[in-house]
Amino acid sequence: MKKRKIPWSMLYIAATIIAVILFGIFNREFGNVFYTITHLAPGFLAAGVVITIIYFFFEGGIIRLLMHSQNIPMTLGSSMKIGLIGIYYSYITPSSTGGQPMQAAYLRRDNVPVGLSTAVLIMKFFCFQCAFVFCSILSLLFLHGKIARENPGILPFIYVGMAINGGSILFFGSMFFRPVLGAICRFAKWLTGRFPKLAARFHAEEAIDKFEADFDSYTDDFKEKKNSVICGILLSIPQFILQMSVLYFVFRSFGYSQVGYLEILAIQSLLQLSVSFMPMPGASGAQEIGFSNFLRNYFVNNDLYAAVMVWRFFTYYLVVIAGALVVVADQLLYGRKKTALPPEEGEG
Repeated sequence: MKKRKIPWSMLYIAATIIAVILFGIFNREFGNVFYTITHLAPGFLAAGVVITIIYFFFEGGIIRLLMHSQNIPMTLGSSMKIGLIGIYYSYITPSSTGGQPMQAAYLRRDNVPVGLSTAVLIMKFFCFQCAFVFCSILSLLFLHGKIARENPGILPFIYVGMAINGGSILFFGSMFFRPVLGAICRFAKWLTGRFPKLAARFHAEEAIDKFEADFDSYTDDFKEKKNSVICGILLSIPQFILQMSVLYFVFRSFGYSQVGYLEILAIQSLLQLSVSFMPMPGASGAQEIGFSNFLRNYFVNNDLYAAVMVWRFFTYYLVVIAGALVVVADQLLYGRKKTALPPEEGEG
């Protein structure tokens, strides 16, 4: 009898759809947000959506830049897809751990070696973290006196966030030094060696060696192509500013105008700094609590909770929905393309 194939792609699509449905069911404020939005200034909300879309263009553009620096051809549309998929999986996994691995898996499907794609994606993360910490330092210098007077209780969280995010720059940057990468790969071999049957089945040692070699090839090229990394950092600064600017348009949509753009941008940057290391998916819970503590002096007309709902809708829920749609559409198109290929090609 012919062995029946398990329809993994369809199961994957079904799991994605179910996850988004459950996401809506278990977030009670998700349903209430639509009523709140209908009573806000539509122009400012539309502006918030537009800058989020521009943010996605930056995300894809920086990935494409770093890929092209390694002679990996990639269209802007493909890089935006990879970028949005990474954001989607970062938002639905604890501590944002799922983004880069899933991006590497999708790139592997397009015949980009895992070690090389991982190196590029880590460098992309490194560029963004540099911009994140740089803008956060400027924000803290700009608002430190005001926060110390009016809301000193949030300063410890800002300092911890600064230390953790600054440390991540050092850690991920160190991976491009061969001794550090070698130590990580040796640890991975030791760890897989604790499970010999699985290691043998998946050829773990050979896979780790290939990963290290591909990663090393990026490190060799990186020494000659530092300009692409510098450009990645410089482009990540406006990208981060765009991401942090959504709050300003939410603020204005509620009818407030007494505080300027730079102050709202700075307070949002410090809020993000303070909760970015929380282990929940999308820092859920911490984001809402942080918003209430950081923005309580800005939304003063008994509308703080409504503001939290609207802000989270545009910066989190909407991105999750968009990412899920991209994942499902891409899987359907890939399944159709794979079916159309001859058997020896379609099996890859």
